[in-house]
This record gives sequence, C-alpha cells and structure tokens, in this order.
Amino acid sequence: MPIKKAKVIDTSTLVHDPSCLDHLINNKILACIPWVVLEELDGLKKRPDVGFDAREAIRSLEALRRAHSPYLKIVKETDWTGIEFLEHRTNDHKIIAAANAVKKQFDNVEIISKDSMMRIKVRELGFKAEDYYKDQAEKDTDNKEMPRVEVKNEEIDKNNFSFQYNSQKHGEIAINQGVICVSDWKGDFKRPNETCNLNEQFVAVRVDNRFKIVPNNIQAFGIRPYGGTVNGKHETLINGKYAHDNAAYDGGDNINLTHQPQNWSQTLALFQLTRPDLSLIFLEGGAGTGKTLFALAASLEKRRDFRQILITRPMVHLEDVDNMGFLPGNIREKMDPWLRPIWQNLSVLKELSNDNLQLIDKMLLEKKIDIEPLDYIRGTTFWKSILIIDEAQNLTPHQMKTIITRAGMGTKIIFTGDLDQIDRKRRLDKLSSGLAYAISKLSGQSVVASIKFQTSVRSELAKLGVEML
Repeated sequence: MPIKKAKVIDTSTLVHDPSCLDHLINNKILACIPWVVLEELDGLKKRPDVGFDAREAIRSLEALRRAHSPYLKIVKETDWTGIEFLEHRTNDHKIIAAANAVKKQFDNVEIISKDSMMRIKVRELGFKAEDYYKDQAEKDTDNKEMPRVEVKNEEIDKNNFSFQYNSQKHGEIAINQGVICVSDWKGDFKRPNETCNLNEQFVAVRVDNRFKIVPNNIQAFGIRPYGGTVNGKHETLINGKYAHDNAAYDGGDNINLTHQPQNWSQTLALFQLTRPDLSLIFLEGGAGTGKTLFALAASLEKRRDFRQILITRPMVHLEDVDNMGFLPGNIREKMDPWLRPIWQNLSVLKELSNDNLQLIDKMLLEKKIDIEPLDYIRGTTFWKSILIIDEAQNLTPHQMKTIITRAGMGTKIIFTGDLDQIDRKRRLDKLSSGLAYAISKLSGQSVVASIKFQTSVRSELAKLGVEML
C-alpha cells in the first residue's frame, strides 16, 4: 500500500500513548522516530512517573522492527539547513532537524507532539505541527452545574423513594447521572407525608428508567455532606466544634442544620461510592471540595465487602521535573511526599472517634490499607479490592486504561482529580488528560458513575482561590 504521509513522532507523544504507532501505521502513515527520541525513551524508562509508558513505547517499537514494518522509519540523519541558529545540543531541536532531513524524501511531513511549546517552535520555523488527538475527551467535561428537574409530591413512590424518568420532561439524563430535584416534598424519609414550598429539596440518581432519591442524611464512616460557610461563617456545629474544615463534618447527633446549605455533589458522591453495583467512580472537582476524604470514608464504610483498600497517585511534581531519584529510601518511602494528603485525610477520619482511630491503625498495620505504586501494576490483577487513585488528572489515557484493565472480580476503582490542576501542562490539558478522556468515554455505562464536585469547603480564602484564580 502507498504511504499517505510521513509524521515525525516526538517523545511526548510516545509517552502519552505508547500504542500511537499502531494507530498511525494502521492508517498507512509512515511513523518517523528520530534517533534522539530513542535516547530520551531510554532515559525515561526508570522514572517512576512515566517509566511504565516509556517501556511500553520501547516494546512497541521493538515489535514493529521485528515485524519489519514498512511504515516505521528510525531517522538517524539530521539536517540543520535553514535552522542553523538553533542550539544543536537541545533534544527538541534535534527532532526538528530530523524532520528537516525527512522532508528531503517526502513532501508531506508533519511533526506530532503533545508538547505545546514544541508545536509553537515547529510552526514558527515553517514546519507542519499537530497535537496527537486520538485519545482525547470528545468534549470539555467541566460542566458547572448538576441538572435540575422538577418532581411533584404525588409523582414520588414513597415505598421505594423513587420516581419515573421521562426524557421529554426531564431532558436527556444518562444512566447513573445525578440531578437536583426541585420539589414540594421535603425529602424526609422518616416523615414521607410532609410537604413544603417548591424548592431544591434532594438529589436523585437515574437507575434504569427510574430516579432513585438519595437520603439527605446519608453518611459514611462518620462523614456527612458539608456545605461550607454561609456569609463567611460556619453555621454547623458538632459538639461545639467542627470535625474538619477540609470537606465534611461527622455524623454526630448534635447538629444544627438551620442555615446549613446542602452540598448536593457530596450527597450524590456518598450514595454512588457506597453502591455495590458500581465498579468505577470518577470524582472530579476543584481544590478542597472533599474528593479524597469522601473516597476514603466510603471505602472504609464498605471495607467488609473487600479484601483490601489500595491507595496510589501519580508521582508528578508541580513543574513536572523528576527529583524522585534524589529522595532517600525504598519506593514506598520515596512515595511518602506524594501521599501526605492521603495520611492527612486518614488522620481526619481517625479524629472523629476512638473506634475510627483503632480501626484505621489496625488496618494499616495488617496492610488492609496499603500503598500501590502505579509504576509496578502492569500484569497485576486486583481481586475484590478498592483501588483509590488520587490526582488522576495527571494520568495519560494510556495509564488510565492500564489501571482500569487491572480490575478483577469484585474490585471497585475510584479516581479523584482536578482538571484545573494538571501538572503535566507540556503534555496534558483538559481534553487530553486521562481523567477527562475516561469520563468522556465511560460515563453512562451501567457500572460507572461520575460526580463533579462544585463547592470548596476548606475556607473562604480557599473558595476565593478556586473561583477567582
């Protein structure tokens, strides 16, 4: 078959999706790999954040070479004609010079890169440049509001606290999608006959062709939804103090809810996280909205249904610069700086009661709560476990697929992340992040739920930071 065009692939693309070569070759496109890209992949294969993907890319290259694919070309030449002013020792410039050499053989040559700065340089020099689009979300998942539907008291089945879904009345609501219900029923399961003025009263989830109403007093491991502050002041006290200003308050009896706004996202999240029929949960939202705390609390609430709770997060620095090798200790000790938010949230749960303290310490000692480095999960199958992946916005689509496909029977996976805090900005954005991609592709499946957290409940200052910066 004739070759349609030649595309020069840089390192960021191969690390983003090690299977990109198969995609290009299947479309009869010549994939050109500059020699410097091979050297960069070799240098990345031991890095804890991208090493797995670098090794996968290397294996893909080796398989294609063994198959003598006519659509793979390793480019050893460089041509600096017309770009002599570029620093010759810079790897990005070597890739551009390799593309310059390829142009002698092919008229239609493009450089494919996930690095936005690389694409800017390439275009300024008169070359064609493209982002790699195969694994991207179909649309921006940053929807700001949960849908609202109106449901009258007489429409609600008080035997199972549900009501019929009608697409003409309620709009297009996906399976397992949550809605805020404007109703004249108070949402009180204990006093089901009480009515009130029409207002936002509760949330419901579409399950098959009905909406299942979520109890407003839902809790997990002593954690309840928390609406934050009202006019800059906390309105909800628990035994004279607050459980924590990070995300939620505990389930004690001495609670004054007179002026407390209901946090619908957290209410929905607790319901979805504790559903036995869901295997994959996405919690996406801004800083301080309670994603990690709620994932941990729900996992501990359902601990008897699982063998183990495994926690991990990608080890990505704020500037995406690898300092991992300079940290002392073994891999778990090296991971500790990245896992401090996890330990802080576990400390919050411990402080709620002495029973919580003893239980969590016991589970940590017996490794019922354990750490799982992402870089070593290839080939692993997790059976009847809860796997919590924090800061998932820094995962590539390939990494996301690798994690999800590790799930064995009885396993639940929870991803938490904030698409406004992507640290791999040279390679990922709101559409190409693995978190955005997975939410876009998998939402609406019968075993999948996605919740967008809206309200920061750390403090007024944190809330201002989320909304205005």
